[in-house]
Amino acid sequence: MKKILFIVALALAFVSCSDKVYEDINTDYTKTDSIEPSMQLTFAALEMFGDMNYVDVYRLYTYAFTQHLMGCWNTTYYGGQHRVDDQEMGRPWNNLYPGAIRNLTDGIHRTDTIPAQANINAAMRIFRVYVGGLLTDFYGDIPYTQAGLAQIDGTSKPRYDEQKDLYPLFIRELTEAAARFDDEAESIKSDPIFQGDTRRWITFANSLRMRYAMRMSDVRSDSAAIWFKEALEAGVMTDATQNACVQHLKVRYSFGQDSYKDFRGNALSKYFFGNDPANNPTYICSTLWNQLYKTHDPRTTRLCRFYIDDFMDISTGEGRIDVTDSVIATAKAYPDKTVIQPSEPGDFSWDRWPVYPDIQGSPLAHIVARVKALHSDADPEGKPRWLRPKLAENFLRSENPGMLMTCAEIYFLRAEALVKGWATGDSYDAKTLYNRGIREAMDIYPNYYDCARITDAEYAAFIAEPAIAFGASTDQQLSQINTQAWILHFHNPAEAWANVRRADLPKLENPNPQVNPLIDGKDIPVRLCYPLKEETYNGEEYQAAINRVVTTKGKYDWHARLWWDAK
Repeated sequence: MKKILFIVALALAFVSCSDKVYEDINTDYTKTDSIEPSMQLTFAALEMFGDMNYVDVYRLYTYAFTQHLMGCWNTTYYGGQHRVDDQEMGRPWNNLYPGAIRNLTDGIHRTDTIPAQANINAAMRIFRVYVGGLLTDFYGDIPYTQAGLAQIDGTSKPRYDEQKDLYPLFIRELTEAAARFDDEAESIKSDPIFQGDTRRWITFANSLRMRYAMRMSDVRSDSAAIWFKEALEAGVMTDATQNACVQHLKVRYSFGQDSYKDFRGNALSKYFFGNDPANNPTYICSTLWNQLYKTHDPRTTRLCRFYIDDFMDISTGEGRIDVTDSVIATAKAYPDKTVIQPSEPGDFSWDRWPVYPDIQGSPLAHIVARVKALHSDADPEGKPRWLRPKLAENFLRSENPGMLMTCAEIYFLRAEALVKGWATGDSYDAKTLYNRGIREAMDIYPNYYDCARITDAEYAAFIAEPAIAFGASTDQQLSQINTQAWILHFHNPAEAWANVRRADLPKLENPNPQVNPLIDGKDIPVRLCYPLKEETYNGEEYQAAINRVVTTKGKYDWHARLWWDAK
């Protein structure tokens, strides 16, 4: 695995960090024939969660829009306050085009007519669709069919493909790419996702077909149902061994300039840790906390913990004092007292400053006394931000995987398809699929994040909870399925935001403008805006794409819904 990740340094030679990003997309500064195609696939895969320049969009915007996180300055200032910023919104565009898209396009072109390289060609075609899916879900109409072709055929101003054309194209491309794998061809030499297992690549392609078919469920329902059924029949993910996860290495965290070029570690985990972890940690949003805690979800204290960080080593993370058990015990013993005080949507961690509940004889009082005995300068009563739930330490590790897709998602999609009345020919009913999705989602915690396994008894108690037990009405079932998908996709923020917009579930309330101003609109944004530089570098296509939004939505801004977001 270390060898696989080491070669990413070579592939990095094929992506420029110049400020002239659009010129770099269309200019080849290297002799690409010398780059092994498998290295280009490795680079593209590691970029998904290893590129600090790209994944910061999740911390700044996506996690705020899904209300998974709130309170960290970066999250609240941009996404929580609905603040438009061209540079920050441009992170996916400015990094994935000169990075993953450019590498994959080149690698596909160079292997397309070589039978011995059919497997790496097919894998790169599948992954190019995946990256294209990310980009169109961020921006809408995007360059795709002509993207990355400048060094191949001179196309320097690629056409913006309409999203309504892209999704059917994705289905076709995935189907064709999956059919191209050949047992007689060379194996994929480096693969941080499936370790060269072509069967798992095929399953991934079919599962993506299912995801994209559901994305079109409100705009091309009849075709989407057919494509969904075809994907299911072709063979989709059914257990955790088929999950699509990018492997990363344990590396020392750094926020120096060189770290932005090092994709070996999970950069999203690095941002969760933060460059000022004692004062600006990753706080859980009240929306997520309340959903977990009030339904007695056993994932609650695996994902969320309460830490006193006043004595934390900001370079190693050591010295945190975990007071979770005392906080939870006090909250349960004194339900009339306000003990747990999560960050509300749109709030900084210092807004609506927590109030320490001075309950003599409580577990909370005992742990505070212990902390003060260990640290004479401690002031937990006067600085009670530790009563806000934070992301657990298990999720701050650089070796954590980058989640692209899991079988849990597939079970939820299959359940939703049946609830919608699609004739998928599924061998299970919607309730069984929903419950299996929950079990698989829970198993992610011990399998990938070294959390304590959720026992069968905990699982059984949870799915029997009144709010969780599969409901009787269609509306209730759709809400339950997509709420569980929202919890699952905490680990995959791009898909979390896409599915929330597609399903309009769970129902998220706008932040309170009386606490902090909502700078660019009160409603939660539903797209990112194109980088303004596109007006200069590809003005005609850029303007045509904007005009299409104006024609269909009345105005181009980040409140104009995407094509598939029809509700």
